[in-house]
Amino acid sequence: MPIAFHARLWCCALLTGLFIAPTPLTVSAQPTVVDAPSIDDDAPEWMKRLKIDPESPAAKKHAAQVKTRKDHERALRQLRFKYFSGSKSPAVRQEGILKLREYTDPALFPLMIQLFRREHAEVRLAVLDMFRDSQSEEGDAALAWVAVQDPEAGYRGAAMERLNERLSKDKAPRHQVKLVVYEGLRSGRDESMVAAARLARGVGLLEVIPWLINAQVTGQPLQQTVGAGATGTPDAALAWIMVGTQTAFISDLTPVVGPFAVAFDPQLSVINTGVILRVIDAAVVEYHTDIHTILTEWTTDEWGRPTKRLGYNIPAWREWYDKEFVPHLAARSEAQKQPSKGS
Repeated sequence: MPIAFHARLWCCALLTGLFIAPTPLTVSAQPTVVDAPSIDDDAPEWMKRLKIDPESPAAKKHAAQVKTRKDHERALRQLRFKYFSGSKSPAVRQEGILKLREYTDPALFPLMIQLFRREHAEVRLAVLDMFRDSQSEEGDAALAWVAVQDPEAGYRGAAMERLNERLSKDKAPRHQVKLVVYEGLRSGRDESMVAAARLARGVGLLEVIPWLINAQVTGQPLQQTVGAGATGTPDAALAWIMVGTQTAFISDLTPVVGPFAVAFDPQLSVINTGVILRVIDAAVVEYHTDIHTILTEWTTDEWGRPTKRLGYNIPAWREWYDKEFVPHLAARSEAQKQPSKGS
C-alpha cells in the first residue's frame, strides 16, 4: 500500500473513531481494536488485518463517511480549481469560501484537510473555522490532527487556538483527540511528537502523561537496523579502531633468472603491534529535550512540586507516576467533590 494512501486512510479512520486507543499505562506500539468473532469475506483487507467487524456500529459509520467523501470529492475538486487554484483575486477566494461553507457534513473534514492543504492561507484558515464552527466530535479531531501533523508551525498553532476555543476547562477532550495525540507521539517525527505533547498539555489530557514519559527517550540496537555486520555473521564488527605501529619486512624472495643476469623479486609483509577496538554491537538513543521540558513543566504545575530531578530516568518517572502522582490526582479529585465550608 502506498505511504500517502496509508496515511490518508489512517487519518480518516482516526477522525471517525474506528479504533480504540490503549490505556495510558499500555506500552503497546499499536492501538487496541475491537475483537470480532468473525470477519466478512467481502470486508476490506485492512479491516481483516485489524480484526474489525464490518457490521459493528463504528465500522458502518466509517463506511458511510467514506461513501459521503466519494460522492462529494469531485464537486470539491471543481470548487478548488474554480475559486482557489492559480492567482485568484481575494474577491474570488471569498466567493469560493462562501461556497465551501455549504459543505457542512463532518464526514468531509478529512477530505478537506487533504484537498486544501496547499491553498492560500486565507482558505486554509477558513477550513479550520469550519471545523471549529461544526461543534462536532469530527471537527475537534480534525483540528487536533492539523495541530499535530501539519508540517507548517503557523498552521499548527492556528488549529491549536481553535481547538482550545472548543475545549474549555470543564469539558473533557473527545476520544478522537486522544487518538491523535497517541498517533503523534508514536510517529517518530520530532515535530509531530512535540506538537502532540503541547496539544496534550493545552487541553489537559493528564492520562497521556505516561505516553510522554516513554516518549522522552527513544532508540534501538543498531544491529536491528543495519544487520549483523558486513559479512552477515553474528560476531562481525560494525566498526573497528586500531592504535598501533606497522613494521614492514621482506618475508620472501623470488629469484628471477635471465641470460647472463639474475635478480630477486621481494615480497613485503607487515607486522602490526598495538591495540584494536572492535565494535560488535551498538545502540542509538535519542533524547527528546522538548518533550522532556513540556513534561517536567506540566507535571510540576499539576503536582505542585518540581519533577526536574527525575531527569531522563524512565523507571524513576514510572515509579513516581504510580506511587505519587496517581494518588495525588485521586486525593485532589476527592477534595473537589467535597462541598465547600461556605456552602
